[in-house]
Amino acid sequence: MTKEKDDQKLGWTERIGFGLGDLASNLYFQMFNMFLLYYYTDVFGLQASVVANIFLFSRIWDAVNDPVMGIVADRTRTRWGNFRPYLLWLAVPYGAAGYLMFYSPDLSMTGKIVYAAVTYTVVGMVYTGINIPYSGLMAVISKSSAERARISSIRFIFAFLGGFIIVQFLPPLTSSLGGGDPVLGFRYTMGLFSVLATIMFLITFVTTKERVKPELQKQTKAQLMGDLKLLIRERAWLILAIAGILNLTAVAIKNGSNIFYFKYYVESPNFETEVSSFGGGGWIAMILGVMATGLLIKFFERRKLIIWLTIFGGIGMMAPYWIDPDLRITMPGLQTGAYTVFGLTMPSIQFVPENARWIYIMNLIGSFSAGPPVAIIWSMYTDVAAYIDWKHKRRITGLVVAAAVFSQKFGMAFGGWFAATLLGWFGFVANAVQTDDSKWAILLLFSLIPGILVVFQGAIIFLYPLTDDQVKNIEMDLAQRNLEKDEEDAKNGLTS
Repeated sequence: MTKEKDDQKLGWTERIGFGLGDLASNLYFQMFNMFLLYYYTDVFGLQASVVANIFLFSRIWDAVNDPVMGIVADRTRTRWGNFRPYLLWLAVPYGAAGYLMFYSPDLSMTGKIVYAAVTYTVVGMVYTGINIPYSGLMAVISKSSAERARISSIRFIFAFLGGFIIVQFLPPLTSSLGGGDPVLGFRYTMGLFSVLATIMFLITFVTTKERVKPELQKQTKAQLMGDLKLLIRERAWLILAIAGILNLTAVAIKNGSNIFYFKYYVESPNFETEVSSFGGGGWIAMILGVMATGLLIKFFERRKLIIWLTIFGGIGMMAPYWIDPDLRITMPGLQTGAYTVFGLTMPSIQFVPENARWIYIMNLIGSFSAGPPVAIIWSMYTDVAAYIDWKHKRRITGLVVAAAVFSQKFGMAFGGWFAATLLGWFGFVANAVQTDDSKWAILLLFSLIPGILVVFQGAIIFLYPLTDDQVKNIEMDLAQRNLEKDEEDAKNGLTS
């Protein structure tokens, strides 16, 4: 048992290799969250109401594919395992689809709408095809809940690093690579990120290993329906799914509104720099929060930690609704100064701007609070998969993860649709001076609406039934069951 326990502790090469997969995912995911609405309205030239419909229908279709992909991955059998082969098979299509999405051909307005809808839908489907297996890999990379929680923290450090890279480097890269043409800037920048994402997924494939071997299970249509019914009846999964919908709805609304807030509400002449500074500082704070997760879970039960940090972060998110954006705090800044990368002159990275706005400070506090819950909740999804295995003797890890991603993508779909629709309702016009009503809508999207959703997210976790002690007992029971099964198989093999 000691040898088996040691085998579940991963080396740093594998941990970092696994984390690179989430960095690859977030080079797309965070781009969509933070800049896609802006790209479609202010660069590609689509109306906000049109973008709202593209977001809604494409993301709902994308979300519907998630459980299907989870079922397929659960039933995949290769020499590389259940989940890893999809990282190899889809890495190149993933990169190519992301580049084509931002290729921006010169088309009529109808052609642009069709092109945006088709390419966005295709990217979503390829993202599902590679990200569901990647997420499922975390559940089979180790039998230890503690190790899964540790690798979940590492994973989200890389995920938040992806967000930092997008918010910090996308604006200056689009300016430098495009030579002042935002269409070319987005095309070349996303081409660069697409190549990097492809390489990182291939590294994840090479450096990781699946240690939890699936049982050969019946694959009839009736069994598939049974697995779905089994999942839906589980209260623990339902609570996490609802929390995921609330979280991603809030994230889609908040992150997508940042650039509109600084460009149109604050009317900053350097809005791109402010967005990079504001967003970059927030991502660094979230990374620090994730890094603190391992220490925090030693002293606090995970469920309670999520509840109070999430509620606190939601209150901080609402605060800018009442704070004058011009209100500043006298303090020194922390920045790198301008620098050159491969011949491109890049602006200073402002980790903390000099005499920062108070809303910036609130963002740092709220972002740090948001870090640990994101990492912990994904380890809780794998706990639910283990609980179902223990209770019903059915290992449906891929389906559990896929259904979780489905709930989150549904939240992202609704949040993106809601933000674009609200802007349209209140008369938003791209690249123009906004009315008071339009500015108020932007302020709501930036603060009050996502903050309320995050507070509700924390409150719903009160109903989550599994405690840390229960999870440890489930792990021990599963380990004993597997040991007895191995002994029985060995005995049958000797006597056959």
